[in-house]
Amino acid sequence: MDLMEKYKNLNISLTNLLKTSPKLLILGIGENRMGDDGAGVYITWELWQKWGKNLKISIINGGITPEERLSEIIDFQPELLLIVDVIDLKKPAGTVVILEENKMVNYLPISSHSLPLPIFVDRIKSNVPGVDIKLVGICPYSLQFLDHYELYREDLWTLDMKEENPNIPFYSFNLTEKMEKVCKEIIDLLNGILKRYY
Repeated sequence: MDLMEKYKNLNISLTNLLKTSPKLLILGIGENRMGDDGAGVYITWELWQKWGKNLKISIINGGITPEERLSEIIDFQPELLLIVDVIDLKKPAGTVVILEENKMVNYLPISSHSLPLPIFVDRIKSNVPGVDIKLVGICPYSLQFLDHYELYREDLWTLDMKEENPNIPFYSFNLTEKMEKVCKEIIDLLNGILKRYY
């Protein structure tokens, strides 16, 4: 099955949202050390490396404290905010959905975050009038917390660089192989759509 067929509904939804080239902010949320909970951060990190210089796109690694990046979100004033996070959908692992803002409360993200997502979304909406907010939710295969932690790519990124740029992951990813494959497929899908409209 090819990528477009596997993610047909996601592709249609994202294409419809992005075909007018809105001012776009993609926010990844999650905990790298907690298995597949790091999927949102993984996806945004990969996208940031490719699209980080585009003036109509802002890509932010929110980690487990996205509220710490709130001022950047407000300053950017996005027309569309895509939040990418792992959620408990009571569906098979690897399922990917796009949810309207009013449905987010029904499918709360895995609770590795310090501030509940609905409260965070309310803060954004009160400071960014008219923003359209969607949640790209991914069902995890595993949320196994690591016994020990490794810093992400110490050979490339020093602590000072990570301090200076909070989009660089601090800890290494702990995704299952299956989740990494799903993430790469979502990245490929998004890259294809973004190339068309940005």
